[in-house]
Amino acid sequence: MDMLEKHSLARKKSNVVVHNIKTEYKKGERKIYIVCEGREDLGYYGQVIKRKYADIQMKKQYAGGKEAVLEVYGAFDWNIYEKNKILFFVDRDFSYWTGEKQFIDTNVYITDQYSFENDAVNVEMFMEVLEDFYGFANAKDEELANIREMYLERWKVFYDNSTYGMAAVLVSNSVNKERLAKYVKIKKMIKIESENVWVECVKGKPIKEYLYENLKLSNKHEEKILQMQSKFEQDKKNYSVRGKWALGFMVEILEYTMINARQYVPSLYSGETNTPKRLCQLTEGGTMIMLAPRIRPVSSLETFLEFNINCA
Repeated sequence: MDMLEKHSLARKKSNVVVHNIKTEYKKGERKIYIVCEGREDLGYYGQVIKRKYADIQMKKQYAGGKEAVLEVYGAFDWNIYEKNKILFFVDRDFSYWTGEKQFIDTNVYITDQYSFENDAVNVEMFMEVLEDFYGFANAKDEELANIREMYLERWKVFYDNSTYGMAAVLVSNSVNKERLAKYVKIKKMIKIESENVWVECVKGKPIKEYLYENLKLSNKHEEKILQMQSKFEQDKKNYSVRGKWALGFMVEILEYTMINARQYVPSLYSGETNTPKRLCQLTEGGTMIMLAPRIRPVSSLETFLEFNINCA
């Protein structure tokens, strides 16, 4: 699909959302409309709003991508429609690094990190899932503390060494018409038990070749990749790993901990309590649906919602 086809598709999707909202919108009604990029986003933002503002009506719409969301935003005459009734949520992606123009308005929320999935990945969520979904709640405090420390150590290695892969994705975005990061599977690139977390080879090929192949890159792009990697490493304040990669890391480290439960929580195998057992299987694709009700919104999101919904 070329860029013209993408723009056309985004326009078609946005037209449907605009029509839906304009058909239902009533001035003065205590009802909000939220427009997100995809269905998983709706699950997250919808749950956050529902928990905090249970008394307000909400209509959820997903536009099918960032461009489509902003197309919807641009279709409204804000002299007629109330901004705090129609809220938009988009991912930051690489915009800081590419100089992409950001839509700055009171009813447009842009994630602090790469995407909304990043908000779900932290040590508190990891421990909560491990205890509630994987049956580790009865483990001794010192055992849980050791697991917590293990997570923090592995996360740091994963995060610090993610810059080359992220630089490759950014360069790929700049030289290819299609966004190809979806073809790069984080599960194939990391191994939690490895000291470096990131593997050296995928299916017998160096990890660099795996990235080249799936991102449609070659050696001629290597200089640009290394330049971008250097920028990431020099400005860690504005760097964040791709949200789906971060989520994939958490899924993998949960499975690693479960497989090695005897090593990490020997007290649960003493015969005095139940051994760890999954209540459900978390997968990279379905994890956000399960985690959405548990995610604690970041302060920027809370401020955005308070400003808009308290005035709705």
